[in-house]
Order: sequence, then structure tokens, then C-alpha cells
Amino acid sequence: MSDLIIEGVPLTKEWLANVVEKKLGVKPKIGTSGILDNSELGYMSMIRKVELHFDAEQEESHPNLPKHVVLKIACSAKGSGVIENAGGEVDSANSAAVEQFMHNTECNYYRIFGKLTDKPLKVPTIYAASKAGDEDAPVPVIVMEMFEDCKVYDLIEGFNEQQLYKIVDQLIKLHIFSLTTEDWKEIKPDAIMLEMGAVFQTMVKNIADNLAKQPGLEAIATYVKNTFEKDPRFIEKLGEEYLEEKRVSVLTHGDLWAPQILWDKEDNIAGIIDWQITHRGSPMEDLHHVLSTCTSVENRKKLTEPLLDYYFDKLSAGLEAKGVKMPWTRDEIEEEFKHNYIHGAALTIFANGFWSNSPVLQTDGKPDLGRIAESFARCKSYIEETVQVHNMS
Repeated sequence: MSDLIIEGVPLTKEWLANVVEKKLGVKPKIGTSGILDNSELGYMSMIRKVELHFDAEQEESHPNLPKHVVLKIACSAKGSGVIENAGGEVDSANSAAVEQFMHNTECNYYRIFGKLTDKPLKVPTIYAASKAGDEDAPVPVIVMEMFEDCKVYDLIEGFNEQQLYKIVDQLIKLHIFSLTTEDWKEIKPDAIMLEMGAVFQTMVKNIADNLAKQPGLEAIATYVKNTFEKDPRFIEKLGEEYLEEKRVSVLTHGDLWAPQILWDKEDNIAGIIDWQITHRGSPMEDLHHVLSTCTSVENRKKLTEPLLDYYFDKLSAGLEAKGVKMPWTRDEIEEEFKHNYIHGAALTIFANGFWSNSPVLQTDGKPDLGRIAESFARCKSYIEETVQVHNMS
């Protein structure tokens, strides 16, 4: 019988048992691997859950031992196909570079979080975060905690008011961590990441041109005319404002949407996963992405200002408790939110182009026109608001 955990992937059960033992102090027997729920939404990785078996003595001496771990192995083939269907272009060299960039980024930040005695927010326990060429694993792989008995909310079902406030609570914790520590700033954009900035802009522009042809999404053409056509590097330049400290920056998740947020039985956030494009950026970036894609238009319009009030009050109090001055006034938070519409619109356009060509907006393997219509309605409203806020014509 093969000792491989996954057929065709050179990761052995003995290797994984040793990884888990190093973290927990006891060595499990490795059981079978299987497909993780919602793993079809993971486009840049192969994701598997793996059973761990401990004997009675181990369980008695080490309470609350995990039943599973999750293996996340860099693999971008599926994501590249979806991007091409959405109108983007990804050649094999760029696909490999994207895969490496995203895996390495996630490893970098999981290593930062792993050093902390108290996690800044709900992130998984990491057993291994190995990049290509690392001696501790034969392939690039992340071994992480599996959040048991958790659920994710469907994108189109969307988050309700109470859930949105709980998400903002997690963002506040991440931003308090960002504004009171320095280690995370040591992760600098490498050559691959900088190269990917130009590739991403090209992909977004191509997807935007395609989506602008859809009935009701004509505002995307106005957005393109005022952004890409005026300055093809505008997304990179927005990022440079934070990298060069022209604006106060925080650690941003970068891809915060429904499947990345796991909820427990009490409907509290159990974990936030997939830190593959985490970066130094605006404190409003993640909130923009959640509001533009993961809740109804009505909720976004009704709750934006109350959520910003809540964010400001709670962040101010949290920083004061740590003896750190709040770097923004309430008016400056408002200005920062308005400023980030430009970047948020690019992410929303990319997401809708991607999702409409993927299982995210399908039912039984076929495009679900109702789901696509709702996602496009959110995109339409958000892009129109971006055009209005920034006086585009």
C-alpha cells in the first residue's frame, strides 16, 4: 500500500505524522485524505483534509487533539482556466508565477501569525508553511488546522447586519495588530509580486471590457475610461501610496469574501483563511470588498456609515488601551473609504468576471442566471457609486 497521502503528490504519511508531532508533541497515525467542503472554490491550490488518529493514551495526556488537518498544495491550473473564460489572458509562465507568488505570500504571513502567542484574530493554527526549495517539504505545501463543524455562507445569500458587524470586529483586531507591531512590515514585495501587479492590471482591464458589454453594466466603461485609459498603472500607484507610507497602512487580507470566513454553530467567526494576496494597504480595502460583493445592495447602502462609525469607535478604544494614538479622525476614515472606491471597483469587477465563469455562480455545474444577475446587480450599484463619488464622466 502506498505511503503517499495523495496519489501523485510526493508527500508521505510519515512526513505528515512528523510535522504534526513537531507541533503537538505526539505523533498520530495518518488516515485517509478527502475532498474538503467548498474546495471547488479554491482556484490556486489543491486542498485536501487528512484524518489524524491518536491512541487513548495520547488523547488523555494531550486533550483536544485535532481530528484532521488540511493540506494546501500550490496548483493554479483551475484558476487560470477560469480567468481565460472571463476574458483575461494567462500564459503558462504567468500562471506559474501567480501560483508561486500566492503560495509564498500565504506562507510569509502564516509564519508571522505563527510566532505570536496571542493571535491578532481568528486565523488557523499552522503546522507547516513550506515554499518551493525549502528543505522541510518535498513540494510547496501548507499544513493547517481544520475548523471542524463550521459553515460558510453562500455568496448570494450574503451576510446580514449582525454578521457584518462581526466581520468588522475581526478587521479591527487585524488593524490594532497592524498599528501596534512592526514584524509584518518586514515582508516586502519581491520581484514576482511586483511583476504580478502589471499582470493583474491587464487581466482586470480585459475582464472589465467584457463585463461592460453586459446589459446594465455600462458604468464599467465609464470607470475604465477614467482609470485604465488615463493611467494603465493606476492600481500599482494606489498600492504604492501605502507601501511608500504616503498613507497610513495596515495589513489587509486582500481577498475577503464569503468562503474565506468560517462560522461556528453559534454564528460567530471561527476562522479567516486564504491569506494568499495579503499585503500592506488601506484599512478600508477589505471592508469595501465584503460590502460590494457579499451582501445585498440595500444592506451596503444602509449599513456603510454605521459600520464606519462602529469601526472608528472600536479601533480608537482598542488603540487607546494599548497606549497608541488613533491615526485617523472620523472624517479621515470617511475620506479613506471614499479614496478606496477606485481600488475596490477593480477588485469587484475582477471578482464578478471570475465568479460568473466558475462554480461560484453555478448550480449543478451550469451557470445560474439568477445568481449571476444578483451578483451583477451588486457590481452595477457599486460601480455606479464609484463613478458618482469620484465625479467620473
